Amino acid sequence: MSADVLYNVADNGLATITMNRPITHNAFNNEVIQQLQDAFSRAAANKTVRALLLQAEGSSFCAGGDMNWMKQMANYSYEENLADSRKIAAMLHKLNT
Repeated sequence: MSADVLYNVADNGLATITMNRPITHNAFNNEVIQQLQDAFSRAAANKTVRALLLQAEGSSFCAGGDMNWMKQMANYSYEENLADSRKIAAMLHKLNT
C-alpha cells in the first residue's frame, strides 16, 4: 500500500485506514481512490476486522478532489468523466457495504 493511504489492523479487530496526504488536505485523485477501495476490500476480506476507522493526517479530513487531477479532467470526454465518476462511486459503495 502506498504512503498516501495507510492500513493497519489492531489486535482488537479495529482496522484503521488513514489518508496520508496532508499537504493536499487529503484530496482525492485516481491513485487515492484506488488505494482507498483496495484498503476497504482488504478490511472486508479480513475475518478478524470488527470495525473500521477512516481518518486523515493533517488539519483537514478531505478537501474533495485534488485540483491538479480535476484540471486534467476538464479535457476528458463524457465517457472518461463517467468512468471516473463510477470509480468514485465504487469506492464509496465499498466503504458503505
